[in-house]
Amino acid sequence: MSKKDIIDKLKREVASMPQFDLKCGVCHRKYGKYFVFHHKQYIDSDKIYSDFSDTYAYNEYVLPIIKKDPNRFALLCKKHHTSVERLKMFTPENFERLIKIAKESRNDGRFRTKSSNTTRRKVRGRGRKS
Repeated sequence: MSKKDIIDKLKREVASMPQFDLKCGVCHRKYGKYFVFHHKQYIDSDKIYSDFSDTYAYNEYVLPIIKKDPNRFALLCKKHHTSVERLKMFTPENFERLIKIAKESRNDGRFRTKSSNTTRRKVRGRGRKS
Protein backbone atom coordinates (compact mmCIF):
# COMPACT_ATOMS: atom_id res chain seq x y z
CA MET A 1 0.00 0.00 0.00
CA SER A 2 1.42 3.39 -1.00
CA LYS A 3 1.83 6.35 1.34
CA LYS A 4 -1.05 8.11 -0.45
CA ASP A 5 -3.34 5.09 0.01
CA ILE A 6 -2.50 4.87 3.71
CA ILE A 7 -3.24 8.58 4.27
CA ASP A 8 -6.45 8.42 2.20
CA LYS A 9 -7.64 5.45 4.25
CA LEU A 10 -6.84 7.19 7.54
CA LYS A 11 -8.46 10.43 6.35
CA ARG A 12 -11.66 8.58 5.41
CA GLU A 13 -11.63 6.76 8.76
CA VAL A 14 -11.43 10.10 10.60
CA ALA A 15 -14.09 11.64 8.30
CA SER A 16 -16.47 8.81 9.21
CA MET A 17 -16.44 9.78 12.90
CA PRO A 18 -19.89 10.87 14.17
CA GLN A 19 -18.78 14.51 14.40
CA PHE A 20 -18.13 14.61 10.64
CA ASP A 21 -20.45 11.88 9.30
CA LEU A 22 -18.62 11.74 5.93
CA LYS A 23 -20.12 15.04 4.75
CA CYS A 24 -19.34 18.74 4.45
CA GLY A 25 -20.30 20.64 7.60
CA VAL A 26 -21.95 23.36 5.48
CA CYS A 27 -23.63 21.82 2.42
CA HIS A 28 -23.68 18.16 3.58
CA ARG A 29 -22.12 17.04 0.32
CA LYS A 30 -20.92 13.43 0.57
CA TYR A 31 -17.22 13.03 1.44
CA GLY A 32 -14.96 12.78 -1.58
CA LYS A 33 -12.03 14.37 -3.32
CA TYR A 34 -10.72 17.74 -2.10
CA PHE A 35 -12.29 17.61 1.36
CA VAL A 36 -10.39 19.41 4.13
CA PHE A 37 -10.35 19.25 7.92
CA HIS A 38 -10.58 22.90 8.94
CA HIS A 39 -9.13 24.03 12.29
CA LYS A 40 -11.85 25.82 14.22
CA GLN A 41 -9.42 26.37 17.08
CA TYR A 42 -5.64 26.32 17.18
CA ILE A 43 -3.61 25.54 20.27
CA ASP A 44 -0.27 27.34 20.56
CA SER A 45 1.68 24.12 20.07
CA ASP A 46 -0.19 23.21 16.83
CA LYS A 47 1.86 23.21 13.67
CA ILE A 48 0.32 24.68 10.53
CA TYR A 49 0.21 23.36 6.98
CA SER A 50 3.11 25.53 5.78
CA ASP A 51 5.39 23.91 8.39
CA PHE A 52 5.41 20.72 6.31
CA SER A 53 7.12 19.74 3.08
CA ASP A 54 4.03 18.07 1.59
CA THR A 55 0.38 17.25 2.20
CA TYR A 56 1.12 13.70 3.31
CA ALA A 57 3.49 14.82 6.05
CA TYR A 58 0.91 17.31 7.28
CA ASN A 59 -1.86 14.70 7.27
CA GLU A 60 0.34 12.24 9.19
CA TYR A 61 0.72 14.94 11.83
CA VAL A 62 -2.84 16.33 11.97
CA LEU A 63 -5.08 13.26 11.55
CA PRO A 64 -4.20 11.75 14.96
CA ILE A 65 -4.90 15.16 16.54
CA ILE A 66 -8.28 15.33 14.80
CA LYS A 67 -9.08 11.81 15.97
CA LYS A 68 -8.20 12.73 19.55
CA ASP A 69 -10.10 16.07 19.61
CA PRO A 70 -12.58 16.20 16.69
CA ASN A 71 -14.60 19.13 18.05
CA ARG A 72 -11.72 21.49 17.21
CA PHE A 73 -12.20 20.74 13.51
CA ALA A 74 -14.82 20.88 10.77
CA LEU A 75 -14.91 18.69 7.67
CA LEU A 76 -15.50 20.96 4.67
CA CYS A 77 -15.64 20.60 0.90
CA LYS A 78 -13.17 22.74 -1.05
CA LYS A 79 -15.77 25.41 -1.89
CA HIS A 80 -16.82 25.96 1.72
CA HIS A 81 -13.31 25.76 3.13
CA THR A 82 -12.28 28.51 0.71
CA SER A 83 -15.32 30.56 1.75
CA VAL A 84 -14.50 30.21 5.46
CA GLU A 85 -10.88 31.21 4.87
CA ARG A 86 -11.95 34.29 2.92
CA LEU A 87 -14.48 35.34 5.55
CA LYS A 88 -11.75 35.17 8.20
CA MET A 89 -9.90 37.99 6.43
CA PHE A 90 -12.53 40.61 7.33
CA THR A 91 -12.41 42.74 10.44
CA PRO A 92 -15.26 41.92 12.85
CA GLU A 93 -17.09 45.13 11.88
CA ASN A 94 -16.82 44.51 8.14
CA PHE A 95 -17.76 40.85 8.62
CA GLU A 96 -20.98 41.84 10.41
CA ARG A 97 -21.87 44.38 7.72
CA LEU A 98 -21.12 41.87 4.96
CA ILE A 99 -23.35 39.20 6.53
CA LYS A 100 -26.13 41.75 7.09
CA ILE A 101 -26.07 42.79 3.43
CA ALA A 102 -25.88 39.16 2.26
CA LYS A 103 -28.95 38.30 4.37
CA GLU A 104 -30.85 41.33 3.06
CA SER A 105 -29.99 40.30 -0.48
CA ARG A 106 -31.83 37.01 0.01
CA ASN A 107 -35.16 38.62 0.83
CA ASP A 108 -37.26 35.87 -0.75
CA GLY A 109 -35.23 32.96 0.65
CA ARG A 110 -34.50 31.48 -2.76
CA PHE A 111 -31.11 30.46 -4.03
CA ARG A 112 -29.79 31.43 -7.44
CA THR A 113 -29.52 28.08 -9.14
CA LYS A 114 -29.97 26.97 -12.71
CA SER A 115 -33.44 25.71 -13.39
CA SER A 116 -33.50 22.44 -15.30
CA ASN A 117 -36.64 23.38 -17.22
CA THR A 118 -35.41 26.76 -18.49
CA THR A 119 -35.98 27.21 -22.17
CA ARG A 120 -33.07 28.75 -23.98
CA ARG A 121 -33.25 30.72 -27.14
CA LYS A 122 -31.58 28.82 -29.93
CA VAL A 123 -28.95 30.82 -31.75
CA ARG A 124 -28.59 30.00 -35.39
CA GLY A 125 -25.34 30.31 -37.23
CA ARG A 126 -24.80 33.71 -38.80
CA GLY A 127 -23.81 34.22 -42.37
CA ARG A 128 -24.59 30.68 -43.43
CA LYS A 129 -26.40 30.38 -46.72
CA SER A 130 -28.52 27.35 -47.43
